Amino acid sequence: MRSKVISLLAVAAIIVVALAGCGESTSNAGGNKKNPSDIHVAFVYWTTAINAMSEMAAGAQYAGEQYHVNVQLLAPPNPNDPQAEVNLLINAAKTATDGIAVETLAPDVFDHPEANIVNSGIPIVAVDTVAPADTGIKTYVGNDNVAAGAALADAALAKIPADAKGSVVIGNPILAVPVLAFRAQGIKDEFAAKRPDIQVLGPFQTANDPQGNYNAWNNLVNAHPNALAYLGVGDQDSVSLAKIKTANNGKYLTGAFDLNDATIQAVKDGVNFGLLDPYHFMKGYVAMRLLIEHALNGTAIPEGWWNTGHLMVDQTNIDQIIARQASLDAKGAYYKPIIDQQFANPSAYIKPMDQAK
Repeated sequence: MRSKVISLLAVAAIIVVALAGCGESTSNAGGNKKNPSDIHVAFVYWTTAINAMSEMAAGAQYAGEQYHVNVQLLAPPNPNDPQAEVNLLINAAKTATDGIAVETLAPDVFDHPEANIVNSGIPIVAVDTVAPADTGIKTYVGNDNVAAGAALADAALAKIPADAKGSVVIGNPILAVPVLAFRAQGIKDEFAAKRPDIQVLGPFQTANDPQGNYNAWNNLVNAHPNALAYLGVGDQDSVSLAKIKTANNGKYLTGAFDLNDATIQAVKDGVNFGLLDPYHFMKGYVAMRLLIEHALNGTAIPEGWWNTGHLMVDQTNIDQIIARQASLDAKGAYYKPIIDQQFANPSAYIKPMDQAK
């Protein structure tokens, strides 16, 4: 009798353990697979020296803070050192085993390293620039740069008199970068469609570094002194154009892309008529949130191009943008309704990768 009791107790203990195991498995299937403290992700980006990339990093950081996940933010200080960024990516893959978001202006240089990382099982989301197809990266987060260029052109056209004759000069810091080329294309196409009587010149190469950019734009203004407008597609263009216009007491229009303190002040002061904000914060946020939710919950990372949108900034909304840029929390509060709208219906913002521009 005593042996039967012991046997029954043993069987009961096994059943309890089995049921407990089943309960844990069921809970994990419907909930988090990992704790936030166990998630290891990174955002690797072009440089800390350009505001556009810093905005993306801020978005990635904010996503991490929302989910209580530590996000590695990695970028070289030099804006013209793709190999340094590649080295950071390779090192990041040793620790950021749950996913890496990558923003680069030289995607071809990242071809093999990214393919190796993806083949190892670490998901990568491309940010701002489409990754080469043979990397195996299936998700790209970025805005529609042709539409953004058209929006900047429309803002300039609204200030150019209907009977004005002359030219518009376009500058591009790096001609070989696809997203910048798409912006210039958007500007040219919009002028061709709406004001074919205005000659569009360029895009001419400017530069990424401040002094080189200033020198290039100064030469362009001197070479085309009667232009109606000078429009840049890069981060530094707005700064140089504002300085040159102020020094020349110019009556022409100046405007460009991206946010930094000098650019925002130039719009506030009415020197530059406006700037095009490509919602860089949104790019970093969306990419990192997708990786974090995948790691936490097993949520599938959607494939294709997630278009995060853009905004034309001028004197009608510059004060709102100044308030937004004051802190990370202020940025998060500003973007919250946009984030909520996009994540409530992701399919409305996702298109095939080959349509990205």
